[in-house]
Amino acid sequence: MALSDITVYQTEDGFVVEFGGEGEDSIAVTLRSTPELTSENAVSRAKALVATAIEPVHGDGPRSKDANVLEEELEEGLEDSFPASDPVSVTVTSIPMRDPNAGR
Repeated sequence: MALSDITVYQTEDGFVVEFGGEGEDSIAVTLRSTPELTSENAVSRAKALVATAIEPVHGDGPRSKDANVLEEELEEGLEDSFPASDPVSVTVTSIPMRDPNAGR
């Protein structure tokens, strides 16, 4: 989403920073009032908060990796662990059916 405008609203509790996108899409960040929060630094604080929110908690977690990298790692793991157990043996057992008329 490309940002087309940024609007800052002052509220009773602090500020709301709205990042407007294309069309009607937008992201709003509510910042609670603190002594150092001003309308001048509200935008940078909101940007930092959004950046923190979209980053994974742990840099080595699955959310931090590209889907192609995860797929590649899965394939590698499957190849390294194949066969996970003895291969399935395919056998056909044929037990002849007893002739119901036998012995008559």
